[in-house]
Amino acid sequence: MNYVKKIIELLEEEYKVFEKVLNLSNEKTKYIVENNLSGLIELSNQEKKEAETISKLERERQEILDALSKEKNIAIANLNDLAFIATPNEWQKINDLKAKLGEIIFKLKKANDLNAFLVSSALEYIDFMTNVISSYFSDNTTYQKDGQTSAQKKNLFDVKL
Repeated sequence: MNYVKKIIELLEEEYKVFEKVLNLSNEKTKYIVENNLSGLIELSNQEKKEAETISKLERERQEILDALSKEKNIAIANLNDLAFIATPNEWQKINDLKAKLGEIIFKLKKANDLNAFLVSSALEYIDFMTNVISSYFSDNTTYQKDGQTSAQKKNLFDVKL
């Protein structure tokens, strides 16, 4: 069995899954902006399935590296250790795939950072509006000389922010 070719196939498959996850994250940004909660939940469930697929592929890759390590009787901990085993063509493919994976993971991190910022901004806005509304309806009673109370009329723009 050619372990190196199998690892290349797994890396290619993993790249395709990361592309799907990146597309889902970009779509998630649209749903966050549109405040489409049901669509957001659906995308999150799809992302979870893709994350499970990535995890499965990672386990398979590690199992192949372990089997290759046992067969060649050398320690192979990660893809860089394949430089001594792979042909120059295979090694080039592995390096190209590592670079592509690095790029897509960077893009995915940027998309997730944007989504986190948008969600955080929405939560801050909700908190702000809650404070405005609760401040408007708070009891602002003052006591008169005769012991009677009088409520001061507030305008929405007179509240403390």
